[in-house]
Amino acid sequence: MTRDNRQAGFALTELLVVMMIGSLLLGATLFTFARFVTNSNTNDARNDSVEQARRALDVEARQLRSLAKRRPDSTVAVLDTVTADDLIFQTSDSNRTWVRYCLNTSDPANGTLYQQTQTLSVAAAATPITPAMRSGCPSVGGAWDRTVNVATNVVNRVGGRNQPLFSYRCAGGGTACTASTAAFDAIIGVNSQLFIDTTPAREPAEERVQTGVFLRNQNQAPVAAFTATALTGSPRTVLLNASGSTDYEQRTLTYYWFMGTLPPAASIRCDQPGDLSATSLWGGTLIGRGVSLQYTWPGTSPASGTGQTVGVVACDPGFRSSGLVTQTVIIPS
Repeated sequence: MTRDNRQAGFALTELLVVMMIGSLLLGATLFTFARFVTNSNTNDARNDSVEQARRALDVEARQLRSLAKRRPDSTVAVLDTVTADDLIFQTSDSNRTWVRYCLNTSDPANGTLYQQTQTLSVAAAATPITPAMRSGCPSVGGAWDRTVNVATNVVNRVGGRNQPLFSYRCAGGGTACTASTAAFDAIIGVNSQLFIDTTPAREPAEERVQTGVFLRNQNQAPVAAFTATALTGSPRTVLLNASGSTDYEQRTLTYYWFMGTLPPAASIRCDQPGDLSATSLWGGTLIGRGVSLQYTWPGTSPASGTGQTVGVVACDPGFRSSGLVTQTVIIPS
């Protein structure tokens, strides 16, 4: 019997093929793992940026809900600047802090939201906001007490996009409340939105973070109106009725009636209603209080059939004034 002493094994070619296949499999595995790590890091960075933006808008919303009320003795609104990318307002905290949020889009692919703050003495009535504090984002040179970068990777303006950071709601609708500082009191809501994208040149798409705040302290001035009706059987007597007056917040109004000497507009202070028994108020001749007033002209002068100017001022519980509303009332016979 012949004995075969040969031993089975891999040929060199077979071994090389196996090694090559193994290298390909290992390379594919490492590539997949690297892509996984890259995607995970990208997602983490995106999530961090989105969370940062969400926290920034949460803080902004809390501050806006604590918007300061305008002082009765001040002509300065508590909103100083309202634009698409810049908002300056005053809060009601003990320091009456002024806050600015502005979006720097010098790099549209990586915009930055800044918060700037400045405290103001409680006794101060005027705004400390200067033109220098409104310029640039952020304003530099020590104009503000504190400047903080509160959100990055903002792409509201990337690629020519025009997505405003802020939009505003007016008490009467439309956009008239943003036209001038004198109209800012009519702003009753602020909407904010940030588009966040750490990789604006590729997928995935940006994420939107937004919030909306109703300005509960933004008290609207009442609108006064009245009628004068001659009372039959009552010589020289009219019924003055201001029930047609309106208040945006639908609160109960207080009314002051004047005739003869009318109070100057600059003297009307709803937080200073004067002595209830007085016949003068704010430099004008007060003839009565209340939503309606029955008034009889004494004597014969002025004569019946002639006209006399009567005015009314409506005040709301927040000390906002309608101003003096007047009309010429014909004295009945």
